[in-house]
Amino acid sequence: MQKQLTGNPFTFSLAEFSGSLGDLGVMLPLILALISLNGMDATAVFVGIGLAYLLVALVYRLPIPVQPLKSVSALALALGLSPVVIITGAIWNAVTFLGLGLVGHEQWIQKAFPKPVVRGIQLGLAWLLINSAWTLINKTPNTWQGGLTLFNGVQAISWVWILVSGAVIFLLVFLSWRRDFAALGVVAFGIGISSYHLGLPPIGLHFTLPKILPLIPTWGQLWQGLILLAIPQIPLSLGNSIYATADAAREYFGEKASHVTERKLMLTMGATDAMTALIGGVPLCHGCGGLTAHYRLGARSGGAPLMLGGIFLFLGLFGGDASLNLFRLIPFPVLGVLLMYVGFQHMLLARDLRGWQAWLSAILVLVLSIWSGNLAIGFISAAGFYHAWNWLVPRISNNG
Repeated sequence: MQKQLTGNPFTFSLAEFSGSLGDLGVMLPLILALISLNGMDATAVFVGIGLAYLLVALVYRLPIPVQPLKSVSALALALGLSPVVIITGAIWNAVTFLGLGLVGHEQWIQKAFPKPVVRGIQLGLAWLLINSAWTLINKTPNTWQGGLTLFNGVQAISWVWILVSGAVIFLLVFLSWRRDFAALGVVAFGIGISSYHLGLPPIGLHFTLPKILPLIPTWGQLWQGLILLAIPQIPLSLGNSIYATADAAREYFGEKASHVTERKLMLTMGATDAMTALIGGVPLCHGCGGLTAHYRLGARSGGAPLMLGGIFLFLGLFGGDASLNLFRLIPFPVLGVLLMYVGFQHMLLARDLRGWQAWLSAILVLVLSIWSGNLAIGFISAAGFYHAWNWLVPRISNNG
């Protein structure tokens, strides 16, 4: 263990900081919506995310991501669930993944996730990222309606067009000039445009600690969380947050990621959810898409999650609700451009598939995910096809 840790030193640089921002396109829309629409406590949310990032930074010393559970967040928003029910999603996740990690049967579970199915999960997630990016690009808040007037009031350029085209230009310029600074450049552009158009928001800093056990669910709420949130999410978390993330870490970092094991990811994911449930934060996970975002945009060490975790922790402890105003300075269309790039990069993980059966299994995940809008349905169906095929073909050959 000591050799692994000393082999992955922390790096603190602009490139590392830029890479740490790469996953904000997924994170910010979800947490802002859960706070604004579902009434989650901003201090608890930001502190929980900050502590989770610090934990993974110290455990892995690589840019392993922390993300809100996407299916849980989407269902919570769609159903208008209360904060206490949302917290049960974190409780069930903690129980499940700490239990699986402590029992240590990850190799047995891994049989359900052969490489073609994992690649299919990554392809399906890439499509979901691109689809989410398109939604963000087309999401126009009231403050960005209209456009910038030019030529003595004769002509106006849509603010959304300015945001998207400007973000694309900044992204392309930085990718060709200083690739590792691309996310930082695009986010800086977004903040600059927001400051020009909307002005800087009022910021009042005051120290606030999150409460311990602020919401204690009843048995009925725990059951509701199990049925609505945990059961639909857990298979997806196994595929994306555990097995696909471990696979992506090995693809990107090779031997440096030898300690990023499926069992350890289960334990850190369970630990972060136990921690965030304790203070009333949002359910959290890892994710291979977030790893691609951090890596492709410059992060190479635990310095990235350490810096981002420190920012979230500071904003949670001193900013509270005021932190929302700071994050709203980054327009959603700008985040959408970053997310679109990450989605296309994530597709490249499937390049090493060989053979028509492997590609068919991976594409089946993608097609069913697009058709159903549910990545879990896609990979469960593809896993069933893959194992049924491997069971059936030898028997047909022997009988023939």
